[in-house]
Amino acid sequence: MDFDTIYGDVPDEQKIALKEFRDNHPQKTLIVNDIEWTYHTAGQGTETILWLVGGLKKADAAYKSIPLLADDYRIIAPDYPALSSIADLADGLASILTAENVDSLFVLAGSFGGMLAQVFMRRHPDKVKKVVLSTTTPPDKSHVNRYQQLMEMAKLAPDRLLRDTAQTQMLSTIAPPDNEVDFYKAYLKELYEQRLNKEDIVSIYSAIIDYMEQVFTPDDLQNWSGELLIINSDNDETFGEATQKTLVDLYPTAQVHTFEGAGHSPGSTQRKAFFALVRNFFN
Repeated sequence: MDFDTIYGDVPDEQKIALKEFRDNHPQKTLIVNDIEWTYHTAGQGTETILWLVGGLKKADAAYKSIPLLADDYRIIAPDYPALSSIADLADGLASILTAENVDSLFVLAGSFGGMLAQVFMRRHPDKVKKVVLSTTTPPDKSHVNRYQQLMEMAKLAPDRLLRDTAQTQMLSTIAPPDNEVDFYKAYLKELYEQRLNKEDIVSIYSAIIDYMEQVFTPDDLQNWSGELLIINSDNDETFGEATQKTLVDLYPTAQVHTFEGAGHSPGSTQRKAFFALVRNFFN
């Protein structure tokens, strides 16, 4: 099924913006330890932002948001290969930065990307000046069993059922505003039917399990001189109030902002206010 068919019910402005993003920012490729990484670059600024998307795994999910910062920043937005180790993912990011001649940068990360960012901060603190963690979680071993069950179900599920289930679950998690529902339905259909396979889906669970088994403390970054902003939402059904408090307690010097009624994706549901906040922090 071609692009125009998949996105046939999507407003022209949205599908044209996605197509133009892909055309204007084609994927780059880098081989790291025999694993192929792909990523997009944008912008011309003197400061660089490492943009880490969530469990969708494909950086062009941020097609509408990246241009909001590209006028003033250089942006590197990686896709995530099918790796089960969160440390290997973090080190792959470092290899991309080396290939792009970036010594230090800002990090903007949400959901699964926020988990990855916290590992990256600890493994490569010298590369990170400022970090935004949006609607994410610290490690929590009590969640390992749940994700283990989800991973085993994904492994056993027939491909058609797995793809349909993934689309439904992810649309519910994103909970996009009404005017973007048709876009996300189309994007998820394309994503899970043409761009990701079972190995990709299973690997995200594996990486989350690996992350949840980590042990972080407030002392981990005591020698890090960077700054951190935590963005939460008061009705985030993925990472609720207790998780948010644990995250804030883990980073006692962080700035914290909580959106009202923004759900799990404030960068989409309250895009203007979200990126004004991010821009102000990075500036």
